[in-house]
Amino acid sequence: MDNAKVTGRFLIRGKLDLESPLLIGTGEKGYIDISVQKDDNGIPYIPASSMRGVLRHYFFNNLTIQGTDKTQIEYFWGSSKNQDDKDTYQSSFILEDLYALNKPNIVVRDGIKIDNKRGIAEDEKKFDYEVVEPGAEFGFNAEVVLRECFSKEMFLKIISTLISALENGQISLGSMTTKGFGRCRLSECKVYEYDFTQGTNKTKDVILWLKGESTEEQLITLDLNEIFLPKKNKFSLKATFNIRNSLIVKAYTGMPKEPDSIHIISAGKDILPGASLKGALRARAVKIINTLEGQSDELVKELFGWASDETSDKNKKIKSRLILDEAYIRNSVKETQFRTKIDRFTGGVIKTALFDSTPVWSGKDNAKVTINIEINDCKNWEAGLVMLLLKDLWTGDLAAGGEKNIGRGTFEGQSAEIYFNGNHYIIEQRGDKLRVNCGKDELENLVSAFVEKCKSGRAGV
Repeated sequence: MDNAKVTGRFLIRGKLDLESPLLIGTGEKGYIDISVQKDDNGIPYIPASSMRGVLRHYFFNNLTIQGTDKTQIEYFWGSSKNQDDKDTYQSSFILEDLYALNKPNIVVRDGIKIDNKRGIAEDEKKFDYEVVEPGAEFGFNAEVVLRECFSKEMFLKIISTLISALENGQISLGSMTTKGFGRCRLSECKVYEYDFTQGTNKTKDVILWLKGESTEEQLITLDLNEIFLPKKNKFSLKATFNIRNSLIVKAYTGMPKEPDSIHIISAGKDILPGASLKGALRARAVKIINTLEGQSDELVKELFGWASDETSDKNKKIKSRLILDEAYIRNSVKETQFRTKIDRFTGGVIKTALFDSTPVWSGKDNAKVTINIEINDCKNWEAGLVMLLLKDLWTGDLAAGGEKNIGRGTFEGQSAEIYFNGNHYIIEQRGDKLRVNCGKDELENLVSAFVEKCKSGRAGV
């Protein structure tokens, strides 16, 4: 690298607020199947390698960077390891581990694997894992090195892009991000510039940087309009539903005087976990595709992701492109219900088989939940499949959660907003009538594209 003299640095300071549960595992299995990363004091933290990897992946996979000087991008992010035939560069972007600013709360959740064919939990496939609850705050400290051969304007554009994405909650961390985990947002962000080239200020800035100090004079304002734009073909759905009767996604307190099962909560609020709803959507997608005699295994893998169960193929994975956020339930009422197990042969009550559960109930104010779905690089047929899934949720034909056999977990659609291919669609339920603001034919065309995709797969068998 020629002209590699250091001419300055940017210092980035802020606070990262956790908006959904966070799981960054240790990779070690103990009393809990998956434990979160903790420091020497047992406090969870975010490793710089995890944060930096997420930012790099977002930049290269979600943004339009064609036509940009690739060398300058390499100067910022560093060179890939497999580039043996050319010069390689160390990254100019330096990020510290993100340590907690408050006392994060850690809870243990249960998970199960669903058999898509039978719609029930598979045997011996229950697991548990720790998560950091929403509300945790972490310090964000980063530094960018400037050299003579670096483009200051390009580096500022990259920094502005990353800060804009973080401030707008567009980046998720850790595991299970496609199920709503790891949502975070940057706040109180400040960027300072140390200039090592300007006469008398040079010594002052060098000394301040060595001391780890900064002044208001060094504070700069970024142009967050001058950023790299996201790629197109992103599908976004925001839909609000009433809970028809009751809903329970089971959690267990382990306390003798508490109900046998309660509805899951996060940060003290009732939630509809993304994992539970996504599992229900995946199973219904398989059913829809099979009904149309399509290749459900391949089509569902392409959208919902896939991981091999075979030990020899444990590294074979397809990451889901459908992202479903955890959703808070509003206006819900909790009430414990007692039930008994019935002997199917005699029709009588089985002794010692009394049990109770505490689901959330709709109540007089109608418990509501808003579901957010995003698909990156979405194809027309995939959007059409989601429209059919939305219809089944909207009409109460598709249930989520547990105890569905007694009528729990169904919804009534109220409103939906859809963004796709530069178009904005609004669907509203007004009494017995369904109102679509515009583009009915376009939405029908998406469903038709999905039907044709199933037919083309069938033809290739």
